[in-house]
Amino acid sequence: MKILNKRLNQEQFRDYINTLKVKRRIDKVVYHHTSSPIKIWDGSASMLHYYNLYESKGWKSGPHIFIAPDGIWLFTPIGKQGTHAGPKGNKNSIGVEIVGRYFDKPPTDQAIKDNTAMVYNALMERFNLRQEDNYNHKFFDKNNFCSNVITPVWLYKNYVNNIGNQS
Repeated sequence: MKILNKRLNQEQFRDYINTLKVKRRIDKVVYHHTSSPIKIWDGSASMLHYYNLYESKGWKSGPHIFIAPDGIWLFTPIGKQGTHAGPKGNKNSIGVEIVGRYFDKPPTDQAIKDNTAMVYNALMERFNLRQEDNYNHKFFDKNNFCSNVITPVWLYKNYVNNIGNQS
């Protein structure tokens, strides 16, 4: 598996996504949260942790984007199909991991919220997606441990064209 392991700020991510040449069809974004809590996030070292975790599972790729307090991290190239939500969830999708554990309540860290807003809006615009093209991992795997609160409705309500004004 080859990963990008590159951190971008919001402006760099918007430039990256808007100039990216993607030959595969993108018709959905699947949101997840990490298995590790936000307090132990350590940038590139954490990215390498997930690389080793996915490699140990025999995966040939992983999710595409990690939204972290220190920036937006690129993992699997967006032009390549990722591994993150089973066969149906992986197909034609971008996998986005929000760093932290959000089983009962959504993110409260302002940097996570701001980065999520920017990524959400940038992906919606770049790939001409609609609210209903955003999914929670549980949609594709009911037995998955992912959050019940990071849903397409929550993302839309809190983040569409609302950067910096999240509740």
